[in-house]
This record gives sequence, C-alpha cells and structure tokens, in this order.
Amino acid sequence: MVENIDDSTLLAIQTANANNGFGISGTFNHNGNDGTISRFGWKAQNKSLEIFAGEAYNVEMGISNELFPQDRPLPGEDITTGLPANCLNLSGSGYPEDTTNFSFQNSSSDQFTENASIPSDVVAFAMFMRLTAPPIASTTVPGGASSIASGKSLFSSIGCATCHTVTINSTQNSNFTSSLANQPVNPLSDIEIHHMGTGLADNVSQGSAGGDQFRSAPLWGVGQRIFFLHDGRTSNLLSAIGDHSGNGSEANTVISNFDSLSPTQQQNILNYLRSL
Repeated sequence: MVENIDDSTLLAIQTANANNGFGISGTFNHNGNDGTISRFGWKAQNKSLEIFAGEAYNVEMGISNELFPQDRPLPGEDITTGLPANCLNLSGSGYPEDTTNFSFQNSSSDQFTENASIPSDVVAFAMFMRLTAPPIASTTVPGGASSIASGKSLFSSIGCATCHTVTINSTQNSNFTSSLANQPVNPLSDIEIHHMGTGLADNVSQGSAGGDQFRSAPLWGVGQRIFFLHDGRTSNLLSAIGDHSGNGSEANTVISNFDSLSPTQQQNILNYLRSL
C-alpha cells in the first residue's frame, strides 16, 4: 500500500502539515534515477519493495541477487583495492536463489521446461510484502476502549501525528491487483525524513538523507514489536518516545508536550500505540 501511494498525495500531506507550530519541517528522500519520492528503509532510501528486499538480502544477510549482484565488501575494500574476486560472484556457483530461473526442472521426470520462469527470492519476497494485509488495530486492548480513544486524541493534539500521519488517502491504481487500488492507508507515517538530532544520529547518509535524518517510522503494528528505533536500542516504548528528544531534533517540542502530560494521559498514549 505504501508503495502504491502517488507522490502528489504525499506532497499534499506535507503542504497541509507545513504550518504545524511544533517546529517540524520534514522533507522527502528521492530516487536518483527518476526523481520520484523514495519511501522504504530507515532513511526512505529505496523506491520500491523489490529494491528494498534486494538491499536487505545483500546488506543484512550477505546474499547477492539480481539487484545487488556483488557481495557486500568489507569497509574500505571497494575504495582501496577494488572488490576482491570472491565478491564478484561470476563463477556460476553463486547462491541458488539469487536469480530468476527461466527453465524449470520437473522433479518427477528430471526434464527441464523452457520458459517456465521461477522468480528469484527477491522478487518473490517483494510480492509477499505487497500482498500481505496491514495489521488490524484493536479498539479495546490494552487498557480498554476509553483509554485507547483518549490516547489517539492526545497523540494528535500534542503533535505526534504531524510526522506519524494516521491515515493517507489513498492508493492509486495497482498493476498487481485491484484490491490495492483506491484504498486508505493507515501507516502512521508521513514517509518524510526528519532531523532527529545527535542522540539518534547514526552518521550514515543514504540518498539525500543525512546522518541524523530518518523516515518517520510507520507505527502500524508497533504494538507487536519488541525492539524500537532504528538500532533496536530499547524494548521500552516510553524510552523510545523520550529518545526522540535531543540536540537538533525536530521532535523536541512534541516530546516536551508529552512530558507535560499526566501519568494517566501518557499511559493512554502508550495503550493507543500498543493497540496498533
């Protein structure tokens, strides 16, 4: 659904939130090839779910693939000496799941069927993500309906929803399935990148996102997560909220507003987040 949101819809939300009064002024990361808004990854550095999957396979798991055909080098290898020969994966003995197979071997007859395309893992995984339904929020758990409703209202009034936009209306037509077309999206994210200050900075630049800039993490399903923030530094949701504040962070006013709430009001927001 996020992949299928038109750029104009995201730009309209950015314009609507421009005069927010909370000191928040996000921007978009863009694809370097066609200039469109990229939206996946901690810094919204990837345009499509397929590129996102390819990067994850290579960078996180060390599996080369059609989109990232070379193994990831160790720091400095690609700059000082070039990629080592064993990183090029040109021997034909690479990973069995790294390419689309254009002939299919029938296990019962040991015969190959030409033009029976079997997609690579990256393509199949991207389609799995595209066709996986979004999480369904609870209206009663935890804390009860009244607490969750109050938390949702406070979430917006203190400024959290300025970045974590609750609903984006709506997706454009889909080339994959009509069920992805003209649907409201509830990611709790504006897909923009924001300066989060020195406390969260990882000093990694990806696309136009600098070392302290991160995409507003989509919060749908956050109630099922164990670790929070880009580096998984905490399993405490209250700590994760507090870590949004720091020198140079756009969220400082919002976190100050949160800190000014009563313990009951803060718990209502936590219940709302855990209900997602």
